[in-house]
Amino acid sequence: MKDHKNIPARNLKKRESPKPQIRVSDQAESRSDDVDARYMTVFEKSGAPAIIIEADMTILRANPKFEQLTGFSKREIEGRMKWRQFVVEEDRERMERYHTLRRINEAIAPDEYECKTTHKSGELRYIFMKVGMIPGTRKSIASFTDITPLKQTEQALRESERRISTLMGNLPGMAYRGQNDPRRTMIFLSQGCRGLIGIDPPPLSGETACAYADLIHLDDREMVHRKIQAAIAKGHSYELVYRVILTEGVEKWVWEKGVAVYSPDNVLVALEGFITDFTDQKRSEQALVQENMRLRSSMKERWQFGNIVGKSPPMQKVYELILNAAASDAGVIIYGESGTGKELVARAIHDMSKRNRMNFVPINCGAIPENLFESEFFGYKRGAFSGAHIAKKGYIDMADGGTLFLDEMGEISLNMQVKLLRAIEGGGYTPLGGNDVHKPNIRIVAATNRKLKDFVRKGLMREDFFYRIHIIPIHIPPLRERKEDLPLLIDYFLQKYDKTDRLEMITDKIMKSMDHYDWPGNVRELQNVLHRYATLNRLDFIDSYMKDLSRDSPHKAEPEIGYETEDYQTALKRFEKDFIRNALERHQWHKEKTAKSLGIPLRTFFRKLKKLGFKK
Repeated sequence: MKDHKNIPARNLKKRESPKPQIRVSDQAESRSDDVDARYMTVFEKSGAPAIIIEADMTILRANPKFEQLTGFSKREIEGRMKWRQFVVEEDRERMERYHTLRRINEAIAPDEYECKTTHKSGELRYIFMKVGMIPGTRKSIASFTDITPLKQTEQALRESERRISTLMGNLPGMAYRGQNDPRRTMIFLSQGCRGLIGIDPPPLSGETACAYADLIHLDDREMVHRKIQAAIAKGHSYELVYRVILTEGVEKWVWEKGVAVYSPDNVLVALEGFITDFTDQKRSEQALVQENMRLRSSMKERWQFGNIVGKSPPMQKVYELILNAAASDAGVIIYGESGTGKELVARAIHDMSKRNRMNFVPINCGAIPENLFESEFFGYKRGAFSGAHIAKKGYIDMADGGTLFLDEMGEISLNMQVKLLRAIEGGGYTPLGGNDVHKPNIRIVAATNRKLKDFVRKGLMREDFFYRIHIIPIHIPPLRERKEDLPLLIDYFLQKYDKTDRLEMITDKIMKSMDHYDWPGNVRELQNVLHRYATLNRLDFIDSYMKDLSRDSPHKAEPEIGYETEDYQTALKRFEKDFIRNALERHQWHKEKTAKSLGIPLRTFFRKLKKLGFKK
């Protein structure tokens, strides 16, 4: 055998054992394994949704956060779903283009962008994604941030800006932002400045801004500046009414409300506010003032105010208070003896107030038994108690939007005062048997012939209830304190009963007697006397059993005004009937109270009423 050392090197090379051949596919698998090894640990534990995407857009790997983002499981995604399936149609072509470009030349494809995806539930999601190629592979890795809340906020902000822009453009006035200088240089004006002051925004805003103060009426300019600076010094907003002069010389009233705007370091940077046309309101206000002055002037010559008759100085004061009360919504308490016309005053206040289109509900508190107060005032539901077969509205519900007149307010119990106070102060009330709370909008006007402060002092009336009602007190004078109104009242009532021809039959002697009479029943008693005179052609005075016609004369009364033409029994019966009628009227026909005041047992009193022919 030859020594192998003598064999040429080339021959020896040929004799070496061949190296094992490595397939391309094996190399790819090796690289994939390397990828997995390098990325999977970080990939799986990433706090952001992430996926690895194959060249054909198949999703090779998806981490748990991506499952949460899409609603699909790893089992559904990996190797089965393509990235394009998650992208909405309008963004799909763009995503596919980026995917292709990235594999041609990564430098020419964007690595950060936004797109919209669809959740498994069908919900639209806005995402921000970052994409990069995995070195040495044709795979890419993408991570995502869910920016849906941010996009929703942006959309809401854009919608808000759109609405504000629309609102600003349609407001019947102008919004502004200006400097706090004496000339009121405007930085911004809304489109409403065209209609308000007849100037387009450009001449008053931006680089060509001019001074708004130049448009303010010369007589108002100093006042406007002074009030704005005073409000700023106190840290308050400012509210002004003043005149502006338009370019064509037309004068216009405007209303302005604004506030100072400060920087974070508390430096005043601007004034912002709103200005609107106030011309019509100002003219109406001026007309109202003139009408009020005219009314107050003419009232001194008036003898009738609604259904209230009289031109005496005490009644002029009453008329003045009625006007003041009608102009507000404050509580009113009317003081006056029985028969002075307290309800007429209450009606006049209601009729002249802004509530005059709604109900005026009068209540005689003295005629309501205490155990029925709550059901009468607050109403009740069907079945609330035995006999409540149908639901019934209470007085407060009927007066909602209008006026509740409480006559004889002193008769309201302490317990009921608490409930009424709660109802009228906004706490509302609940009808008997009901669950819903009603919150009425009512105005309280009350009346009494008592001294309510004595009631408070004696503990018969709550102090808070008293002060809630006792805001505008009106005292109606008794008839004996305004005798100069007698001729007007007599004429008024005889006209009412269509008996003006009998006015001439009231002689000077009778008038003198009427003037000397004290009229304890006040205007109601006078009305009763004149009604009877118009009906029976007989004039007499009740309650005093006929004072002398003249204190200066010893002569007897003339037959037509006394009882002398009748026999004793007839005169006695007529006197008793007139006496009881007058007592009933003094107590608003409350029979129990009338009987008690006369000292007559109730059963006896009812028999007398029947015997004397009383039907009411």
